[in-house]
Amino acid sequence: ANDNVIRVLLIDDFQLLRHGLAALIDKEPGMCVVAEADHVEDALMTLNRVHAEIVVIHLKTGGLSGLEMTQRMLRAHPALRVIVMIPLSLGVQPSRMLRAGAAAYVTPCITEQEMLWTLHLVDSGQRCISPRIASHFERQPALEQRSSPFDQLSERELQIALMLVDHQKVNKISEHLCISRKTVYSYRYRIFAKLNLNSDVELTILAVKHGLSDAFSAASVTR
Repeated sequence: ANDNVIRVLLIDDFQLLRHGLAALIDKEPGMCVVAEADHVEDALMTLNRVHAEIVVIHLKTGGLSGLEMTQRMLRAHPALRVIVMIPLSLGVQPSRMLRAGAAAYVTPCITEQEMLWTLHLVDSGQRCISPRIASHFERQPALEQRSSPFDQLSERELQIALMLVDHQKVNKISEHLCISRKTVYSYRYRIFAKLNLNSDVELTILAVKHGLSDAFSAASVTR
């Protein structure tokens, strides 16, 4: 393969959107899609056998939050550059995403030319937030400055808190993280104690309030 080619991996459980993006990238000179995946677990296995410089992740993929997905990808492959695609309606704070290591932050309604431009920018080592998202958050500067109670959690506690917010069962969490169910319950107890909470429902409400979850999106769509 040509060393000058930008190799891209797409992660999106919406096949139609993923195939459309793949067709766009494959038409661009000096760029190619080396693999596609439905969710992060697939992508991590794929990256063990396929080299990619850039990963494009749709935030809704696989039920995990964008923060957690980005951190997991970069823990496993630190050299990756991650572009996170997220609807404005989900309300996740861009600064949290960029602190988690995302190179760029765009909405799914980005134009084809903007998407290609973002890929080139990220490939050259730059980080960016699409203008639509930047202007949205300029109107809410206080939101970014406010400290979050989740900042007091350890990385593992935050990881488990996000999985609980995503309605993952204790069995699945223990299996996924290779720890016992008892250990998961211990973490859950510590998370509730630190955040002064009594239930998973209260945890979800707090996560939504501080932009760590898109759990409200289904309710807002069906309302």
